[in-house]
Amino acid sequence: MYLVGKVLKPRGLKGELKVSIITSFPEHFKELQTLFIQNGQQWESFQVEQVRFSDKFVYLRFNGIQTVEQAALLRNKELYIEAEQLQDLKEDEYYIHDLIGLNVFNEQDQLLGKITNVENFGGNDVYELESTQGDRHLIPAIRDVVKIVDLENKRMTIHVMEGLLE
Repeated sequence: MYLVGKVLKPRGLKGELKVSIITSFPEHFKELQTLFIQNGQQWESFQVEQVRFSDKFVYLRFNGIQTVEQAALLRNKELYIEAEQLQDLKEDEYYIHDLIGLNVFNEQDQLLGKITNVENFGGNDVYELESTQGDRHLIPAIRDVVKIVDLENKRMTIHVMEGLLE
């Protein structure tokens, strides 16, 4: 299962949910028919009835969720999709879940640390690197910096520009 969103709160009186988007492909919500929520050790499926977008959020309605009280029970729940629902990627595109945990090396093959998070502040993604000393650094996901991403071997090679790790 792959995380795509998190229910923030109910919206309105008819069971609509305000959801934060945790995917690089928000438009993918339009195509989804089923989303999953983990309930203890079990997965509960929800059939998507309606989808609409606003700024940084998506608003969803599920079949069977018709009241604000029913919707409130889903507050703070994470929404997942199955692997076969993932979108195909272009060359040099990666899923966030594939990047987190990669070991990061410089061009001299010295271990710098691990990717712990991926953020997007507008222009491009930024990788959060936790160094081997425990410091945190932001690495821009641009070709001048990120030289090799090798998912099979769980490693990334970067060009350390002046000031990047200070």
